[in-house]
Amino acid sequence: MEFTLVNGRFTAEEAQTLLANLVKVKTDFHLSKIDVVNQSEEDIKHSEKRIKDIERESGRLKDMIQAGAYKHVGMHAKLVLEFVPDYVNM
Repeated sequence: MEFTLVNGRFTAEEAQTLLANLVKVKTDFHLSKIDVVNQSEEDIKHSEKRIKDIERESGRLKDMIQAGAYKHVGMHAKLVLEFVPDYVNM
């Protein structure tokens, strides 16, 4: 199943705001997983790594948006959901 989350053109400022909000939701998700008492050390390290990766990439995108000579940015984000019978950590 596919779900289009973002699909459009935004001003550079709007794009930065939207990107920052999407990043915040994802990093907050990982932070909440770290706070769970029964998380394994491996799961915690994975969440910490994902937070660093997300922050690094979003910073790079923010720099690119700010450095660009364009007034608008096209943003497209599609989620693809796969329903599986058992939990599989991908």
